[in-house]
Amino acid sequence: MTHSLRLPVVQRVSSSAATSVHNSPLSGAIGLASSRAPTYLRAIVTARCPLSCPFCHREGDVASSATVGGLPREQLVALISAGVLVGMRKIKLLGGDPLARPDLAAVVAGVRAVDADVDISVITAGVFAVSRLDELFAAGLSRCNVSIHGWSEAALATRGGNAKQHAMRTRFLEAVLKHGRPLKLNYVVSSDDNPDDLDSLLSWAAGRPLVVNTLDNLNENDGADGVYDRLVQLRGTPTHVWEDPDPHSLPTLHLRWADGLEVEIKHQQLGKVAPWHACNGCTKRASCREGIHAVRLTHRGVLRPCMDRDDLGLDLMPILETHGVDGVVSAWRNALGSPMEQAA
Repeated sequence: MTHSLRLPVVQRVSSSAATSVHNSPLSGAIGLASSRAPTYLRAIVTARCPLSCPFCHREGDVASSATVGGLPREQLVALISAGVLVGMRKIKLLGGDPLARPDLAAVVAGVRAVDADVDISVITAGVFAVSRLDELFAAGLSRCNVSIHGWSEAALATRGGNAKQHAMRTRFLEAVLKHGRPLKLNYVVSSDDNPDDLDSLLSWAAGRPLVVNTLDNLNENDGADGVYDRLVQLRGTPTHVWEDPDPHSLPTLHLRWADGLEVEIKHQQLGKVAPWHACNGCTKRASCREGIHAVRLTHRGVLRPCMDRDDLGLDLMPILETHGVDGVVSAWRNALGSPMEQAA
């Protein structure tokens, strides 16, 4: 099949880990327009972060000084666990930077206690002690994404980093690889960045057991085409290109070069896929370019179908306080539907 990207014909590969797609006649305030119920939850566990990147969108979650630290651990674990009971199979803990939360390992352990098989991961800048990573894996973390906010020390400094943090990240990356867990490096490609920085990262990544996830800057208009063009300028035409289905999100393009470098590009856009009934007539649909299909949990406990529509949020905290986890599960199912129910 072909794509709008300036790429050769690519092959679609099946995923042995893919889950079944169920017919999902959902009702509720949001509801799905497609036949696939959501199984991917992205939870903001804290709004704190040691860096200051200009392109950070924090999943559309706006924090105040009073709430920046996120929910208390017991409430956070309860809400994420409710999502697991509803049918979320992929849980990504975000920030800010989730490792800025001191009790993150306890949060992971609490969710892991609910389900031994659910995929739990974090996205972190990696500017933390390796001991934090060891604690997370011991608590039940499945894997780790590290956001590379500038590969060189100079580039990291433009996002609020320093030499000490650069060294900490180097040790952090080495530790993830030593653990043998899946590792993905996120890198936002911006038009004003020095291309040598990305080139240096790609050279380091080549031949290592990891994937570089190159993301377009949502504040610019270059899109996936611009990302691909930059990669070809730096590395030449890839030797192998394929589309990889994600059973929990949107398909992604994978590129591989002869030296073993593997890069991912999110080439689909949520606004064009329009999975929610609310997408019809949405005034923000044309600018909805995120390449992820997931539900969000804000750092204050509000469930949202996307980054851009805070007016569609469902505040789960009053429900938790009044009706407990069972009440949250019921409200969540009514709003978004349950793939577990559809599988029965």
